[in-house]
Amino acid sequence: MNRMIFTMIFCVLLLPAFGQEIKYINRDSLNRFCDRIMQTFAAGKFREATQFFKQHSVMDSTSVNNIGITMSEQMAGLMPFYKKIVGYELITEKEVKNSLALRQYLLKFENYFLIFDFFLYNNNTGWTISNFYYKDAPGDLF
Repeated sequence: MNRMIFTMIFCVLLLPAFGQEIKYINRDSLNRFCDRIMQTFAAGKFREATQFFKQHSVMDSTSVNNIGITMSEQMAGLMPFYKKIVGYELITEKEVKNSLALRQYLLKFENYFLIFDFFLYNNNTGWTISNFYYKDAPGDLF
């Protein structure tokens, strides 16, 4: 019996190590947070920018780390063709009621661009980033 109680207490103590606490914030703060991520991307710090998702996202740490590694490797191969980053801008902001929002950014290079989609979710406690994509095809913009 004591062994079972000890095991249960031990498991409860380990739970925070396996999950990540999601910090919900208000919409304006999350918008500024998305802008901060894009500023970091525009500075060419791709891995650092992806690490910000650990603060206000439902994405787990392993996924965030993998995105950072993949993006850094992809950008190393693309930069000779895309050339220098010249800036970014918010190009679309859509909201469905007070529950879902999409913020699309354009990361501008001398020769091309990337589109970044941030999907935001409000669970009535606060807002968080529920998903993130980047792509080089503008298909859904037109």
